[in-house]
Amino acid sequence: MRASKITNDLNAKESPVEVSANARHHSPGYTMERYGKRRPDAAKALAGRSAGRIGLARLAA
Repeated sequence: MRASKITNDLNAKESPVEVSANARHHSPGYTMERYGKRRPDAAKALAGRSAGRIGLARLAA
């Protein structure tokens, strides 16, 4: 049930930081390492948004 809740929250585009905190994981990286593999498209989108925030989006084009 716990894994389903975490996966469903991530699939619903909840913040990995919030999901990690709610699951009481030690870091969002751990949450994404453990559960992010099930969501490759969402992980790519998150990486793209992160790159955009720090000004790297233009490098990916």
